[in-house]
Amino acid sequence: MNHQGFRVLLERARDGDRGAMDEVLSKLQPHLEPVARRYADPTRPVGTTTDLLQESCLRAWQKLDSFESDQDDEETFAMFRAWMAQIVRRLGMNAQRDRAAKKRIPSQKIKSLGPETEGAANADEAPEPSAPGPTPSAHVRAGETSRLLSEALDDLPDPVASQIVRMRHFEGLTIPEIAERLGMGAVRVRERHRSAMRRLRRRLGDSF
Repeated sequence: MNHQGFRVLLERARDGDRGAMDEVLSKLQPHLEPVARRYADPTRPVGTTTDLLQESCLRAWQKLDSFESDQDDEETFAMFRAWMAQIVRRLGMNAQRDRAAKKRIPSQKIKSLGPETEGAANADEAPEPSAPGPTPSAHVRAGETSRLLSEALDDLPDPVASQIVRMRHFEGLTIPEIAERLGMGAVRVRERHRSAMRRLRRRLGDSF
């Protein structure tokens, strides 16, 4: 895909041209929608995806001065797309955490599991046995590992490398597939992937 003139368009947006920013975001929308859908509320996936994208676009507009690139149009587009995807992921994870917190609030008084339950008159009143499968603590540990990895990826100095790692290890794409999707050479993709993996292993150690 030809992104000629993207740097000029981005500079206009940085200077306060809302029309230029809208054009930038319209170019990115097809790439950001799949990212946003991963964090959608299953009860209303379309609405939450749209809300997340709108909030992400507003956040990007507010933080636009923090994005820097001295690369050509193609590379700048790839870097800005990765930067925007990070914003979507951060806000999406926050939204998921907020929804989970609301679900943990009981809608009615919790029934005691103390002595009076143990002395129930019949089996129907006795507490049910624990369900098979992963324990809550296992889910917590898995969630913590995922959170640490996501934070480490967001902190990588190269947002394109962060996106490459996500596409390779979360989406299961091959290096050639990633190269085609990003419009980069496979050799450059492989080099940035290796560099990012070294940084992640130094930060996360045995947990990665």
